[in-house]
Amino acid sequence: MIKRNSISSIRRKTHRNVDRVIDKAESTVELGKEKIEHLKNNVDGYIQKNPEKTALVAAGIGLFVGAILAVALIKRK
Repeated sequence: MIKRNSISSIRRKTHRNVDRVIDKAESTVELGKEKIEHLKNNVDGYIQKNPEKTALVAAGIGLFVGAILAVALIKRK
């Protein structure tokens, strides 16, 4: 039979560990948000400095995706 003190001790330790896991998850999410914001700022800056190159890359990606879709639709018929 488990003593009441043992159960209380296990409960406290479990709560402490759950709190640690939640704190770690929250800090990881916050760090991820900061990294995404930094990446977004870098991309925005690149687009502003190189609008022609950015437009050409976007057009190339569009052509590539369009070609893949066209091939997929043709094979499907």
